[in-house]
Amino acid sequence: MGSQAQTKSQGRTTLLDAVNICLENIGEQAVDTLDDEQIQDARTAKRTLLEIHKEGQANGWSWNTEYSYPFLRDTKEGTIKVPEEVVGFEVNRYKWNGRFQLRGDLVYDLLKRTYQIDESITQIEADVTWLLPWDKVPEPFNRWVTIRAARIFSDRALGSEALFKYTLNDERDAQAVLERMELEQEQANMLTGAYAFPTYQPNAGLMNRRVANGYSIF
Repeated sequence: MGSQAQTKSQGRTTLLDAVNICLENIGEQAVDTLDDEQIQDARTAKRTLLEIHKEGQANGWSWNTEYSYPFLRDTKEGTIKVPEEVVGFEVNRYKWNGRFQLRGDLVYDLLKRTYQIDESITQIEADVTWLLPWDKVPEPFNRWVTIRAARIFSDRALGSEALFKYTLNDERDAQAVLERMELEQEQANMLTGAYAFPTYQPNAGLMNRRVANGYSIF
């Protein structure tokens, strides 16, 4: 995920846009590119944005969660490897009774205490949460990330909330838009039968999220 992954589509907040919003929030000049690593504030802003972007996605949303996703056993190695883009992994606990879990990038067999998976098991299905690049997620999410990151970046850089352009209320407004979009998407999934009575939903607690001490609780 980086400047080369940005989309120049009109109306969307690119990663460069987000970095410049962070810089503007502390009264710094905008930059024309993210490739210049010499600009310390821009580099720090980008790092903060990607930190919040990953943190937010790890909670699981309708647009980055897949149910019963198959992971095949490598017949040569005898292991099941999971891509590094997976930030949430839950094997069907009713089918396997908690036997398998993800450790690093490999599935671990708790029953036999090994990464070697039985030959009789050709694949394991799991509910997964994917870490998507900046330009592959919905705009309301990127907007929320941008405002939240701008506040955190400003706090780290200046330490005085009185100087911030974006406030906690701005972050709450952006979060409300994001949650409204998520609810609409979840309702659409139920109407179209996208998932057949899933037993586990990483994003099921969405509507119970609250804000405390100025930060979202996920």
